[in-house]
Amino acid sequence: MVWINRKSLRKKGIVLSLAGFDPTGSAGILADVKVFSLFGLKGAGIPTTLTLQNTTIFEKWKAVDSNYLKRALELIFSDLPILGIKIGMIGTLENIKIIGEILKKERNKISWIVLDPVLRASLDFPLFSSSTFLNSLKSEIFPYVDIITPNLKEAEILTQKQIKEKSHLFDLAKELLSYKMKAVIIKGWETKFFLWDFFYSLEGDFVFLKNKKIQGTFHGTGCVFSSVLLSYLVKGYEPISAFKKAKNWVYLNLKKVSKEKIGGKIWLFL
Repeated sequence: MVWINRKSLRKKGIVLSLAGFDPTGSAGILADVKVFSLFGLKGAGIPTTLTLQNTTIFEKWKAVDSNYLKRALELIFSDLPILGIKIGMIGTLENIKIIGEILKKERNKISWIVLDPVLRASLDFPLFSSSTFLNSLKSEIFPYVDIITPNLKEAEILTQKQIKEKSHLFDLAKELLSYKMKAVIIKGWETKFFLWDFFYSLEGDFVFLKNKKIQGTFHGTGCVFSSVLLSYLVKGYEPISAFKKAKNWVYLNLKKVSKEKIGGKIWLFL
């Protein structure tokens, strides 16, 4: 049994995940909270959506009841200091509105907010409700976010532009930065042997980081990366340093974490 010291918790604060519930525990809210714990932070979470999936099948998802989401956010914010928030899958326009309202009210109390705009599952299943979802995401969530971490496909969806050359990443990042975030991280530019991630800040600082490709099909790496990034930010690292450390942490753990081959795929579990 884990005993919670409420006095200590209120003094130190928590790191909150707002994300989908993946029953396998390899992505979404369960993965986020595990990461926070690994970094010595008290993790908490409120599910935005529920998914029906296993390691090879994604059947469907549905949003949690809007009254539940609204009240859960109100209760958490009324009780505990929030050091940081990682936002993952949101799912619906109604969820965007509810989350946007609480962020508008509480933003000045939160040190860092990281958005991982989960728009498609690893099994290529769409994870947002409608075409107007993207505009609402930009108008109601983006203004309160410090760093956004889309993968290549998500960055293209958000900007309605295609990336054909590595240099095009600058154009996409600048467009996303027009919403006044502190930094944009675009993940997954591929060459034959390497995967590149791109960091670009509002001040114009940028860096490309590469790692050798690891053979296999992976699930949950985007969720884990964004929660690791938030953990480093909460611990006091500047965004560019947090980016470098988070990328290295995920890469090293991809290489050494326990692996289970299922249907020819490699499924990773923290």
